[in-house]
Amino acid sequence: QFGPRVASPYAQASLSPPIRCFIYGVSIWRLSWDMTVLFVFAAVVARLAMEAGAGPALQEACVAGGASSAVCGAEPTGHLALLQRGHRGRRAARDAGRDGGGSAGPFDGRKVCHQVAPGTPVSQCLPDLMLIGNSKCGSTSIAAYLLSNPQIIMQTADHGRYGREVSRATREEGAKVVEWESHVFDTHGLSDDDVMEENWATAPFVPTSEVGDHLQLHYRPNYFYYPDVPFRIADLYSNARSIKYVAILREPVAHAVSSWKFHIWDTRSFAEVVDQGIAQRQALELCESQALAGLASSVRGRALHAEDLPPEPQRQIMNSCFWGRPDTHDTSTPADSFMGLMGAHVDKGVYVSALRRWFSVLGRESFFVFSLEEWTADAVGIYRSLADFAGFEAVGPHGFASVSELQEVLSHTYNDGPLVEGVPERPEPSEEDKARLAEFYRPYNEELFELLGRRLW
Repeated sequence: QFGPRVASPYAQASLSPPIRCFIYGVSIWRLSWDMTVLFVFAAVVARLAMEAGAGPALQEACVAGGASSAVCGAEPTGHLALLQRGHRGRRAARDAGRDGGGSAGPFDGRKVCHQVAPGTPVSQCLPDLMLIGNSKCGSTSIAAYLLSNPQIIMQTADHGRYGREVSRATREEGAKVVEWESHVFDTHGLSDDDVMEENWATAPFVPTSEVGDHLQLHYRPNYFYYPDVPFRIADLYSNARSIKYVAILREPVAHAVSSWKFHIWDTRSFAEVVDQGIAQRQALELCESQALAGLASSVRGRALHAEDLPPEPQRQIMNSCFWGRPDTHDTSTPADSFMGLMGAHVDKGVYVSALRRWFSVLGRESFFVFSLEEWTADAVGIYRSLADFAGFEAVGPHGFASVSELQEVLSHTYNDGPLVEGVPERPEPSEEDKARLAEFYRPYNEELFELLGRRLW
C-alpha cells in the first residue's frame, strides 16, 4: 500500500538493478512518510481549528503534542518567501472580502466539499483547478506561481500543509518540492475506492467557513500524458466538467532531450529512446486504426482517431491497444508505480493525441493550453490570461498588489536542474538523432497547431 505497486515477482525481476534499487529506495521513503501521517493530521487539524477561532489552548496542545512550531503556527522561513507571502495574503484577502457578518466567499458557488467529520468545523473539497503538466515543460514553476497567489491553495502530499505554508526552510530556491504533486489518478489498475482514498489523503483541511475563499489547485505533471487520467477524473469527480484544466507544452524535441537528461535512472542512449519511442507510436496507431475499422459505423461515426470517439469506446480501445500490448507504450518503469510511463520521453511529445483525449472526455472549453515558448515571450500576459480563465485575481485587492510584485514572483524558476545534485549532466544528443526526432514530430505539431488555432513555437 505504501510503496510503488509492482504487479508480480516477474514484473519485479524484469527491472534492471538500478531501477529496482531506485524504486525500492523510494518505497522506503514513502513508508516512513506514511507512518507520520496521523501525527501530521493531528497537528494540521489543530492549526486549522486555531485559525477557525479555537484559540490559544489548541496552540499549546499542538506544541505539547510534539509538533514543530512551524506546524503549530510560527512564521515559516526559508528561500521560498515569495510563496509564503501568498499564504499570508490569503487571510488578508479573505478578511477584505467579508463584511464581518459571515458573507459568502467569492468561490462558494464553485465548491464541492464535505465535512471531515459530523459536527467538526473542518472540510475537504474537490479541486477547482488542475495543472496537468506536461512534465519537463516548466510546470513546477507554473505551480509555484499559482500557489503564490493569495486566492490559491494546493492539494499536496500531506493534506495541503505545503500548499498552505510551503515552509520548506531547508530547501534552496529552485528545487522541486515533490510534496506539491498529488499522485492520485496515474496508477493503472487502481480501484475507484483506492483512487479516492489517495485523493482525500492529499486534499487540504480547510475551516468550513472559509471553503469559498480560495480555489484549490491539484498538480501532477504526469497527468497530461497518462491515458487513464481524464476518464478517471470524469468517473470520480462530480465537478469534473466545471474544473479548469491547465496544460503547458514545449517544443517536443527540446522536451524529449530534457526528459531524457533529467531521468538519470534511464540507462538507454538517446538514440535507443528515439528508436523505441517512434516504434511504439507506430504500433499504437496501427492497432487503433484497426480497432476503429472494426467498429460498427453507428459507433465510429466520422471519427478519424480513437480520441474522436465517445468516451466508452475510446477507453476500450485505449485498454486494448495501449495497455493490452507491450509494444505500444514505454515499459521501462512499472505502469502501476508512481513512476509509470516516465520513460516515454518521445511519445509524451505527441501532444495532439493527448489533447484530443482530454478535450473529448472533459470538454475543450475547460482547458487553458499554452507553451513554454509563449510563456518566455510574455509571462505576465499569460499569467493574467490564465487568471481570467480560472477566475482568480492576478493583480488587485485579492491578488498581487502590483504588476511589479507579480513580475518579481515570475522571475524565480523551479526544478530547473538535475534530478540529483552532483551527478554529471548527460551529453547533448547528436544533431542527427535530434533531426530525426524533429522530422517525426513535424506532422503531429501541425495537427496540434490546427487543433488550437495557432502556432505554439
